[in-house]
Amino acid sequence: MQRKEIKLKHKASFVSVEAGRFTLLGAGVLLLLTIVISGLSTGTAMSADTDGRSPEVLIEPADNGNPEAQFQIGVAYYYGKEAPKNQEAAFIWFRKAAEQGYAAAQYALGRMYYYGHGIGQDEKEAIQWFRKAAESDYADAQFALGVMYQFGKSVEKDFKEAAKWYRYAAEKGLAAAQYALGTMYHLGQGVMKDAKEGIRWLRKAAEQNYEPASQTLVIIESGGPNIDGKIQEIQVLLSESL
Repeated sequence: MQRKEIKLKHKASFVSVEAGRFTLLGAGVLLLLTIVISGLSTGTAMSADTDGRSPEVLIEPADNGNPEAQFQIGVAYYYGKEAPKNQEAAFIWFRKAAEQGYAAAQYALGRMYYYGHGIGQDEKEAIQWFRKAAESDYADAQFALGVMYQFGKSVEKDFKEAAKWYRYAAEKGLAAAQYALGTMYHLGQGVMKDAKEGIRWLRKAAEQNYEPASQTLVIIESGGPNIDGKIQEIQVLLSESL
């Protein structure tokens, strides 16, 4: 069964603008997460923006081995912009660029394996490509690795490793990673429990209008019952937001 994609706003580069919406209900501060679900639609951390050139124009430099042109063709086919939507073709072109070390394409390829877009779903292959992009300092891939380690997706669950990768991305300004790191500090997952440090990272994410962070701060500051349990519930829902 193909994994459904949860679309949540991340940050600046290669980002979809569709975001999850969090609403607080009732005096007990119950949390409702309304999520946008997409099977084969746009992603969360890969922009649908192209440079305006069609695959026909880009094909010559792409065939000559230009990884940026190969990646742009992949984006055009993935989203159906400047070309008919064709995820199998997108996969082929992303892979050509990824094999040349183009980090954005490596991340895109990892997502295609993760969600089963244009290729059979394969978490182990996904994590390999996420790691390649993360080691090239690509923030979205660093966040993805954090998710894989936090929730034990095709790797042994390792909060310390998750926090490490979240920190790399958080320090680059990725709101989703700032949020994830903040919750780990609050819960003491992989790091020494530190409420002040947790709030500091949550506020950084909230300042970027990252709604999960804003609403988590409200929950924490409310002082209501089972705060940690509510935060953990949000973490699980966000685990698909690669």
